[in-house]
Amino acid sequence: MEQRFFNATYEVGMNDHRSMASGEALPWPYRADRPQRYQGNYSTYRRLGGPVDLENFVRGFVAGGINHSDMARFYFFCLAFDQIVKEDIKGDLVELGVYRGNTASLLAAIARARGTTAYLLDTFTGFNSKDIKGIDAAARHQSFSDTSLEAVRTLVGDENVKYIQGYFPDTASQLPPHGDYCLVHIDCDLYLPIASALEYFYPRLVPGGYLIVHDYSSLHWNGAEKAVDEFFADKPEPIIPLPDGAGSVAIRKFRPRNANWLLQKRAALLRAEWISAANGGIRDLLGSGWSGPESWGVWGVGEKHELLLSFPAQRSHDFELQFDTHVVMAGGRNELLVTVLASEQEVANWRFTRALNRGVRTVRIHLEAKEQEAYHELKLTLRPASIEAPSELDPMSVERRPLGVALHRIRVL
Repeated sequence: MEQRFFNATYEVGMNDHRSMASGEALPWPYRADRPQRYQGNYSTYRRLGGPVDLENFVRGFVAGGINHSDMARFYFFCLAFDQIVKEDIKGDLVELGVYRGNTASLLAAIARARGTTAYLLDTFTGFNSKDIKGIDAAARHQSFSDTSLEAVRTLVGDENVKYIQGYFPDTASQLPPHGDYCLVHIDCDLYLPIASALEYFYPRLVPGGYLIVHDYSSLHWNGAEKAVDEFFADKPEPIIPLPDGAGSVAIRKFRPRNANWLLQKRAALLRAEWISAANGGIRDLLGSGWSGPESWGVWGVGEKHELLLSFPAQRSHDFELQFDTHVVMAGGRNELLVTVLASEQEVANWRFTRALNRGVRTVRIHLEAKEQEAYHELKLTLRPASIEAPSELDPMSVERRPLGVALHRIRVL
């Protein structure tokens, strides 16, 4: 990948001291930076299952020399995608106002990675004269006409993409009649199409979904600001300004109280099959007292290690939790006892010895039904009887963390 995509695309040299108010590039101390997960920690991000493939995602975004100076916009889309995947937010993606397809290529990449569809709507010939009036009366009819459906298709491709050409909202009839969307990007500059898009897509945005409107705070496309302000004046979601070139704003759709994505995800993780703790596989279940994820699993660190579990609450539960575990056996240590508490009540004692260290330990739990709640929340605490760093047990060890229980896998029966 060309380094300019991620380092020099929107930075200028240390010796560039042009005026910040002139509209020219900012001097070096004021440059934007790349999110750490996509920079020094990118290899860790990908190892933990991060879905953003920078090299693949960025190519279309900067194609034709467009957007090189607006990488903040690119990284916001990537971070939004990360959150959509993390929270498992369902739905397709939409862009209204495609122009040459640069951001559309990014939405298409996201759709392919998730196995969903990116719907791309545009006239592909520039502004429609019906929209050039009122606050936008001074707009030029030929603006953004230097594109075509064929050129966009060449850049973006057809896989997981549906192109809809024509005037919106007339073309809304070509969208799925009961469509749900996790991300809607509106970039059509003018008041009327933006107002129509908000009216149509807001009710179809799923709870937790992203709605992004370009040009809001640009002070150039005043219709964008007017349409957004009017629409969201009585909505529960406030708008969030973004620091991209044209001043986009974003909202996330209001989520009902019982739509707790984290409890839902925890409940989905616990199933009869073993779930590996390697490479962050159970990080949504981990409370305090754990190390960072490793390639084999995760270490408990310190006096206690907490697991945060959830189960559907509409029925009673009698189940067995199984843990594939071990502890440090070194130096003079020949045995270690670990007490297990469920919501502060002792439910099990595990005994580790040199002869029986790595193995499956169990906990039996009973939960009564709660008709008014969506999920049971259960905190399980592992409390080793003693904590020493391996270097305290064995002078040859270089491991200085106070290690407790090592967790490899977990399942519920």
